[in-house]
Amino acid sequence: MSKRPFLSAYYFRAHLYTQVPRHVREDLRWMADCGTNAVVLGILEQDLTAAVENVDLICREARALGMEVWLTPSRWGNLVAGCPKVPCLYTALHPEIAALQEDGSIWYGGFGPYASVHHPAVFEFFAKSMETMLRLWPVSGIIWDELKALYVVDHSPSAKEAMGESIADPVAHLRAQADFFGRVNAHALSVKPDLKTAAFIYGHCPPDQIQACAAISPLHAFGCDGRPWHRADGGMDDNGSGGAPSKFLLDQGAEFIRAAREQGKEAYALIENHALPASCHELVRRRLPEVFAQGWDHLTYYYYPRSCEAPDAAMAVFAEALRALSSAE
Repeated sequence: MSKRPFLSAYYFRAHLYTQVPRHVREDLRWMADCGTNAVVLGILEQDLTAAVENVDLICREARALGMEVWLTPSRWGNLVAGCPKVPCLYTALHPEIAALQEDGSIWYGGFGPYASVHHPAVFEFFAKSMETMLRLWPVSGIIWDELKALYVVDHSPSAKEAMGESIADPVAHLRAQADFFGRVNAHALSVKPDLKTAAFIYGHCPPDQIQACAAISPLHAFGCDGRPWHRADGGMDDNGSGGAPSKFLLDQGAEFIRAAREQGKEAYALIENHALPASCHELVRRRLPEVFAQGWDHLTYYYYPRSCEAPDAAMAVFAEALRALSSAE
């Protein structure tokens, strides 16, 4: 096996708004006992002003256990994923910053209009939000979760001014989407120079998107998300349709690891263990050691995620695998 990956747990308790300190301590102790190095919290823009104390509590308890705190800016500009699944307030309140299609209509994603990465107010929103986030909490790293607008060809006035003759070139737009996150990372590092930055995209993304995002600079780690098994293993998809999944770490991960390495970056992956049917538990148990051995530098798993058929049994499978990984060091 290659070196043990840095392990982090994606944890959504802060968004419950009802915080029981004992429950938080129990959750984080479970993670620490399984060898988890960091807790990852999704941060909506409204979390920077509402229920800040919820995140404060988790940060205190994590640090008491020697765990780092990593944050995922969630749904900002509708340009990234993250929990919970809600629209970005900023883009809803500022339609003038939306990306536009060639006919002048707004580019919509699954949760509202995409912000234009070319509009100066969008960068300012990200930069100021990042400054607030880094001031409020002891952040060791940030993770950009599933860059969403990589396919957008933006014809907004700001895009036309920035792109010039390249306005109709999808390759140039892809590069601009990726470069935006590089600019935000650079700003974050100017505020906190020792901050680590990671970004990941869908495991089924095409090669051009993989290469463009792997080249984001500055960026410490790059990778993908996916189910912790092979396509040939079958298993349920993560949306309850009964169809086949589309993202598989053991099939698609090697391309992302290679792309990260070629750009001098660490390799990152989010293990998708949400919406897990009980019929997949044995599959996860069998394949997780193979995922751990792929050569990832940083792996994140969901702690008690949504929509699992048998949550306690599902997490017991992870506990077994994580403890085996720690004991093998």
